[in-house]
Amino acid sequence: MRVLKFGGSSLADAERFLRVADIAVNTHGQSQVALVLSAPAKVTNHLVALVEQTSRGMDASSTLFEINGIFSRLLAGLKAAYPALDDKALQARLTAELDQVERLMQGIRLLGLCPDNVQARILSRGENLSIAFMHELLRVRGLELDLIVPEQLLVTDGGYLEAHVDIEASRVRFAAKGLRSDCLYLMPGFTGGSDKGETVLLGRNGSDYSAAVLAACVDAECCEIWTDVEGCYNCDPRLVPDAYLLKTLSYKEAMELSYFGAKVLHPKTIAPVAQFHIPCLIKNSFNPQGPGTLIGVDQGEDDLKVKAISDLSGMCMFNVSGPGMKGMVGMAGRIFSAVSRAGVSIVLITQSSSEYSVSFCIHSYDSDKTRKVLEREFELEF
Repeated sequence: MRVLKFGGSSLADAERFLRVADIAVNTHGQSQVALVLSAPAKVTNHLVALVEQTSRGMDASSTLFEINGIFSRLLAGLKAAYPALDDKALQARLTAELDQVERLMQGIRLLGLCPDNVQARILSRGENLSIAFMHELLRVRGLELDLIVPEQLLVTDGGYLEAHVDIEASRVRFAAKGLRSDCLYLMPGFTGGSDKGETVLLGRNGSDYSAAVLAACVDAECCEIWTDVEGCYNCDPRLVPDAYLLKTLSYKEAMELSYFGAKVLHPKTIAPVAQFHIPCLIKNSFNPQGPGTLIGVDQGEDDLKVKAISDLSGMCMFNVSGPGMKGMVGMAGRIFSAVSRAGVSIVLITQSSSEYSVSFCIHSYDSDKTRKVLEREFELEF
């Protein structure tokens, strides 16, 4: 089986939706396919805005109207291409999904806030509708189809909005379910299930992670991430005009690049495929014949001393220094324990050879919280 994941930019309109269907059908002619889809471009952003607006007591009806417009235009384009498409059933599904969102919005207005479990249910609507539309499109094209429901098969731990998949437990569920060999599978990205079977989210842009986890659970021969760029470049082509495509990356190289700003991959994507040595291919849905970038065990043939350069925005560096730190056992432990208790993730750590200072980088949105816990931890020293 090959797992194919398509992001929002590849599903933005009917023309692109049809292109994704073509790629899935062509691949299915060579190997069994599991298709993982994001919401169409802008839908998740609109859903996030809808939650924020409603929580603040604002009128979010125009935002809901925009979401309805995206799917209505998509439906009209698909119906024009395939007149046999059951547009009435899809329209009914769209209406039902948005009615449910509207009912949840009424509860948010009454509470004046949005609980995380409710937010997860709202933000996952885009992926579910993508799957519904693609299912009908592929049905009309004569394919045998089946659905993978993440809430039933992807076991997670953590919160409702940033859950982590327990791959071993999920593999057990997939083995018990058993997958048919005669059909193409469809699965919404971005979601999993809590121990109660509730919808949880795998973090923003988590559909890549969904695909990697699915590949690990079914022992896929390859995990393909289809996006709107040719693959991984040696630096950001939007900033460096002569950036060039990397043909190959090792799992370790890809993981480092994703954590340090390379946006072609979600940071959590590599670990599941690396654990089971599943190749991961980055491809451009607008140029299916392009070579893409293959991520695997080996570094490949790109014999470069420096393979790629990335950059991070929105970062903040803390420097804890002073002559009293030299030779003091446990200073680093106190610093990082305090930051850990605050729930802050550290991106980079460096210490001077003189032991005079310790510096570390975090995301800027955690800076106030980090400063407070450090001031509290070292109150006597300060």
